[in-house]
Amino acid sequence: MTAICVSLTEATTGETLARMEALTSVADLFEVRADFLRDLDLGALLRSRAKPLLFTCRPESEGGRWPDADTEGRRRLLRQAVERGFEFVDVELSSGFDDLIAAKAGDGLVLSFHDLEGIPDDLDGLHARMAATGADVIKIVGTARSVADLGRLTALARRQPSSPGTGRGLVSLAMGPLGIPSRILGGRHGAPFTFASPQGGREAAPGQLPASVLADSYRVRSIGPATRVFGVLGSDVLRSLSPAIHNRAFAERGIDAVYVPLQAESLPAFLQALPDLGLSGFSVTRPYKTEILSHLQSVTPNVAEAGSANTVVEQDGRLLGLSTDGDGVLLPLRRHLDIAARPVTIIGGGGAARAAAYTLGRAGARVTVRARRPEQAAEVAASTGCAHGPLDALADDSWDVLINATPVGSGAQPGETPVPPEMLRPGAVVFDMVYEPRPTPLLQAAHAAGCPTIDGVEMLVAQAVGQFEAWTGAEAPVPEMTEAALAAIEETEAVS
Repeated sequence: MTAICVSLTEATTGETLARMEALTSVADLFEVRADFLRDLDLGALLRSRAKPLLFTCRPESEGGRWPDADTEGRRRLLRQAVERGFEFVDVELSSGFDDLIAAKAGDGLVLSFHDLEGIPDDLDGLHARMAATGADVIKIVGTARSVADLGRLTALARRQPSSPGTGRGLVSLAMGPLGIPSRILGGRHGAPFTFASPQGGREAAPGQLPASVLADSYRVRSIGPATRVFGVLGSDVLRSLSPAIHNRAFAERGIDAVYVPLQAESLPAFLQALPDLGLSGFSVTRPYKTEILSHLQSVTPNVAEAGSANTVVEQDGRLLGLSTDGDGVLLPLRRHLDIAARPVTIIGGGGAARAAAYTLGRAGARVTVRARRPEQAAEVAASTGCAHGPLDALADDSWDVLINATPVGSGAQPGETPVPPEMLRPGAVVFDMVYEPRPTPLLQAAHAAGCPTIDGVEMLVAQAVGQFEAWTGAEAPVPEMTEAALAAIEETEAVS
């Protein structure tokens, strides 16, 4: 079992003790960051601990706050931590503190290496040097500049597996948003623990997730070598609701699987990392739904016709592309009206607009796609057989259904709406694929205009149902998936 180590960055010993007490139920051990503390009291920390403690005094050159010039002060603190019996003590490989390394080896030595600029070239050579010291836990942390860096660290963990249940082994982490899966998936290779923040906004390192999220949503303690891994691929997925939805579904059905954000700065970089990530499948979102097609070994007929995939299934080393985006649009709409022969206007020119146009056109709707870039609308129309035009000619349309398939109005573009409120007509259904905030500015205006509305949560859950069933063969727990989505939105809004 991979334990959750909560990194504490309080400024005083009293605040640190209070935080430990508050998090005792979720943490397996605590990292005391002496480089943050103004009034370090080792005795008080040891007397009051309810969980094992990892003592760390990180210098500035490795991402901490202890002055690099005060080498002797740091050596003295670490020696006291060793002598007074902290269960784990972190010593940097670069410290030169060979006496402390030898004194703690075999009794809770965490030997660490941090690269704040990237990922070292010779990871295996670095691991070998660190292992030669007799360290109990080898901690190698780099900074992910590309999703390919995540793949390299994952490959290292696979080549150098830990011994589950011994408290020894390798913790390999990639800092930053591109490396978040490394903080979740350590259990696949027996990592003794992973690091978490006490709450959002209190991270000791870039990319740390709150302990409660690791424990409850990702269930990191139950992740093992047999756990299947899925995720959402996109250029901006850190706020995605999909991990909350799918992980809740896996938990409800008792399936040994986890779903993680797969932030990628480019599709080629993701494909480079893919063999090392060991995925059983993944969702695809903006901007890769069309670009992914040329890298799939087979696709379903609707994907081939629409030119967009939002779901990939791994089958014996082959990648199968399918799309559930259409269900995400069609099923919620059918709760309001019979779509056949209805005029529908879709705003947007990406993969989501393409999938919606294809599905609604096949269902008999009369679809027009409009986009800020007319050439994008023309491309969608060419592949789906619908009408098209520029967004600034929107007033020419007479629609029964208006669909926003752009990020306008989302957290990335807050307060905006793709349609002037005066253009909304009472009785016309307004469907916004954006799910955060809830309601969006467009849906607020639509409600005020007397329009029935559909939000992005309905769509997201409907398309997630198809993905879950394609990956697992099990019936999706729809009410629980919806509940998880709404709870995640509430939590995000509370933090904001």
